[in-house]
Amino acid sequence: MALAKRKPEPVPDLAGTIMRLRGEVESFIDGKIAQIKQSRDGRDLPLEVIRQSLTRGDSCLCRVAMNILATSD
Repeated sequence: MALAKRKPEPVPDLAGTIMRLRGEVESFIDGKIAQIKQSRDGRDLPLEVIRQSLTRGDSCLCRVAMNILATSD
């Protein structure tokens, strides 16, 4: 009995997808920082102070974004 030959599945560009998502997450966080900077409470704070406060020093931006989304109104 002969086995039917399958066409190889296209390999997804995982690295490209990760880089695209990383850019989206960074843009989301940068947007949130800009939003805080424009507020009355944030206008006198340096951007890096706002970033540190928002990320709480976490280097995983995906986790940071998920935390922001979980606490958003």
